[in-house]
Amino acid sequence: AAIADYLQARCRELAPGLQVWRCGNSVLARSGTGARPLVGLFGHSDTVRPAADQPLRIDYAAGNAAGEATGRVYGCGASDMKGGLAVMLRLVADAAVLGKDLLCVFYDKEEGPASESGMVPLCEREAALFGGIAVALCLEPTDNLIHAGCVGSLQATVTVPGRRAHSARPWQGQNAIYAALPLLTRLAALGRREVVVDGLRFYEVLTATQARTENSRNVVPDRFLLNLNYRFAPGKTPQVAEAELRELVGPDYALELMDAAPAGSVQLCHPLLAAWLAKTALAVEAKQAWTDVARLTALGLAAVNFGPGDTAQAHQANESVAIPALAQSYKALRALLE
Repeated sequence: AAIADYLQARCRELAPGLQVWRCGNSVLARSGTGARPLVGLFGHSDTVRPAADQPLRIDYAAGNAAGEATGRVYGCGASDMKGGLAVMLRLVADAAVLGKDLLCVFYDKEEGPASESGMVPLCEREAALFGGIAVALCLEPTDNLIHAGCVGSLQATVTVPGRRAHSARPWQGQNAIYAALPLLTRLAALGRREVVVDGLRFYEVLTATQARTENSRNVVPDRFLLNLNYRFAPGKTPQVAEAELRELVGPDYALELMDAAPAGSVQLCHPLLAAWLAKTALAVEAKQAWTDVARLTALGLAAVNFGPGDTAQAHQANESVAIPALAQSYKALRALLE
């Protein structure tokens, strides 16, 4: 809420003529009246939990040959994705001189379950507005490359049964951890599966990300819980992905689907995007992560990921973003909005 208050006040300060309003703890700022193409920029205001030793500073370095600032900005979310929000705010300040209408959407709760994202009520309450967007960009960290589409994501809990016993007499029970070994062995043997969509390489992967028991240390566990995360390529529905996951886990274990987010389709053919790519010569790759491009393409929008953050810096303990990358992202987006 405090971040939303700041963003709302900052947008009004930077561009008094803009329409600025709230939807919960999401902030929207729009220029124009609809006579020109509308470009939508989307950025989430939340971050993962900061590391205990997360630095918070700006390290300026000597300027480059062009006299531009260099160095890095350090802080939780610097790359994912406060750097993108900073670029959006700079474009809000430019709104009066841009050649296209601009909609900046600063939304909350992205770093959590897809069903709780601030984009859920936005897509419901602002459906008419979003439907008027010509092209949309999520300013997720992409190293200033175009990341088209995005993989879908399933989160599931697998329960492996056992039988309780005293740990001094384990033969009187059945250890649920050991009972999980066949499944863990299958998971460990899985490699990534390449799927090519419109010439872009996506990789489908299934990963065990959490494991736990709920017993005392001197008790043979009667239940072992695994969290599985399945990332699947565009063109596959969550329902098909869930069926594949259940087949791999098999009938010996119970599986409960906890969260499902669809894949985002590859959308590069819109004339505005095609002209922008030709003008800037930006490289295009597949987005090997889930982003809200999935929600936007599901609405029928031409949407891609493009942001100044370093993909390798996202969620790192010493997260940072390069100052030249912020300037490069700003210049590229100005070219789209001219």
